[in-house]
Amino acid sequence: MRSVMISLVVVAGVLLGSGTASRALEAAVPHVADYRIQATYDAAAHTVTGHETLTWRNTTSESAPDLYFHLYLNAFANNRSSFVREAGESWAGWLELHPHGWGYSEVKSLRIGGSELVDRIHFVHPDDGNIDDRTVFRLPLDAPLPPGGVLDVEIDFVAKLPKLMVRSGYAGPFAFVVQWFPKIGVYEDGHWNCHQYHLNTEFFADFGSYDVTVTVPREDVVGATGVLQESHEDGATKTLRFLAQSVHDFAWTADPRFEVVERTVDRTRLRLLVQPNHRAQAERYLQAVQSALERYRDWVGPYPYPQLTIVDPGAGGAGAAGMEYPTLITVGTAWWMPRGLRLPEFLTVHEFGHQYWYGMVANNEFEEAWLDEGINSYVEGSIMDSVYGAGSYLDLFGIHVDSKALHRLGYLLAPQHDPMVRPAWQFLDRSSYSAISYSKAALALDSLQTYVGDEAMRRALAAYFQGWRFRHPRGEDFLAGLNESMGQDLHWYFDEVVSGTGVLDYAVTRVSAEALHGNGGYTFAGPEVDGEVIPQKPVERRYRNEVVVERLGSVDVPVDVHITFDDGGVTSEHWDGRDRWKRFEYTGTQRVEWAVVDSPPLDVNWLNNSRMRDAGTRGMVRIAGRWGFWFQNLMYFLTGL
Repeated sequence: MRSVMISLVVVAGVLLGSGTASRALEAAVPHVADYRIQATYDAAAHTVTGHETLTWRNTTSESAPDLYFHLYLNAFANNRSSFVREAGESWAGWLELHPHGWGYSEVKSLRIGGSELVDRIHFVHPDDGNIDDRTVFRLPLDAPLPPGGVLDVEIDFVAKLPKLMVRSGYAGPFAFVVQWFPKIGVYEDGHWNCHQYHLNTEFFADFGSYDVTVTVPREDVVGATGVLQESHEDGATKTLRFLAQSVHDFAWTADPRFEVVERTVDRTRLRLLVQPNHRAQAERYLQAVQSALERYRDWVGPYPYPQLTIVDPGAGGAGAAGMEYPTLITVGTAWWMPRGLRLPEFLTVHEFGHQYWYGMVANNEFEEAWLDEGINSYVEGSIMDSVYGAGSYLDLFGIHVDSKALHRLGYLLAPQHDPMVRPAWQFLDRSSYSAISYSKAALALDSLQTYVGDEAMRRALAAYFQGWRFRHPRGEDFLAGLNESMGQDLHWYFDEVVSGTGVLDYAVTRVSAEALHGNGGYTFAGPEVDGEVIPQKPVERRYRNEVVVERLGSVDVPVDVHITFDDGGVTSEHWDGRDRWKRFEYTGTQRVEWAVVDSPPLDVNWLNNSRMRDAGTRGMVRIAGRWGFWFQNLMYFLTGL
């Protein structure tokens, strides 16, 4: 981990107005990488020509012999980049439609202390050895930069936006400009953490300030990270200057069709850039982000930045929907979107959550994506359920789908291929990455919540946020924080769920009630047969009841079993869940009717969690349950959630 200890005391009083908030953030967060960028956008050529001044500080205890930079638009330069190779066949259709839709990044000049060093640049491939990938370059220094040293790096560059397929690019007049400038990696423990651009992840950078000036066509409406400081027109163009403090990236967008809708919540200015054909849904976006902002404030901690920009991409820009950058998120909808299909709300709440998990708590998404995507999905589900009720994600035609059902569906698509701790580019495929990093991680926290309680989970998350905001935590830091906050060692749980690939599956496999008879047969007196006993009909009929619960998966957790008898009586049993099976026996005048194992949300098969004694009734109930389960899953699939 980094050697610099970050004081967070000043941040506690950050919500004092936009100017005061920016100054408080700047004072509270050590800036490692500060950028000043002047850029001009040519909308016809889809190019950004820029000049960048980077001030980088070596805040570690080790000298830095070189610098590493990201040039991420080169992921779209050809079909040999690691990004396109990882995309596989999904890229083929795009190529057929847009054979000239490639993009790239090119460094024209790089100077330190007035010396031109561009010829020293050479591309490296730290993740996969793909010599054709040009998304990371290394720059050797004349002399190692010692701890505490500062460098100013001047870079001239050209960025050609690709035709938008995913994340970055243009679609008609809509431009989404992200990962567009040469960005320095993270220096830690004596080496550079600077991964190539991958299909699954893209984030890990140090905090700093961004002073960015962009010149665009005069008719364009622009949204960006940070807050607009000044703007002026000059003939056919206009120039806008944005300032963002204590962030680790800068993104911007331009589209002449944007309509601007604004609102202020908790001294945070919400600036929605919405397409005209989606204008009727503006209130859905704003209500969702307001709900998320307020619940994060109450559950985790206040949002410290003065502004949040919400971007509704233009036609053809769906690949840019559902993305997160500091103080700027993208959402998405369709003109026909019914109220009961809460895709706009879901995307808004999820992407706002990334302002916390990735934005302020800046874990390494390349190496531990579950730390931002999983925690964010878990909190997103809690917010959606609390705001919209039982049908928080889908409430149509009598079908109600909440966060647990949605996350379970995502998890069941690929539950066993990869552990949560695997680097993002090493997952089997994108389905496995999504199932594990998003859904399994969210369900793991949901399941833990059923064990420790809602309040304990919220206190633990709040403590994690307060302790690690504006820092780079690892998975072990999060787990250690949970242990400390909850006052118990939870490794028995996390060792299986986080590090393993096993599944959790508990089932009630036997429910029976056997009538007992009076004693009968021969008796013995010592070694000799004494005589035969004729059974007497008992005055009151009695039964031997048996319930068997089995652990079918490899993950074990404590579970409760609830058993109902034919007289309406209910008894509950607790099982540590570690053995392969557990038998519960009861003798009395009542017969067991029904048994349910109260398994946590991470359980892969809820259909086997309950069982009835009567075979005829059991069959009908289970068929109905299966029908409801699969019908809901079909609806998820059809709606694209």
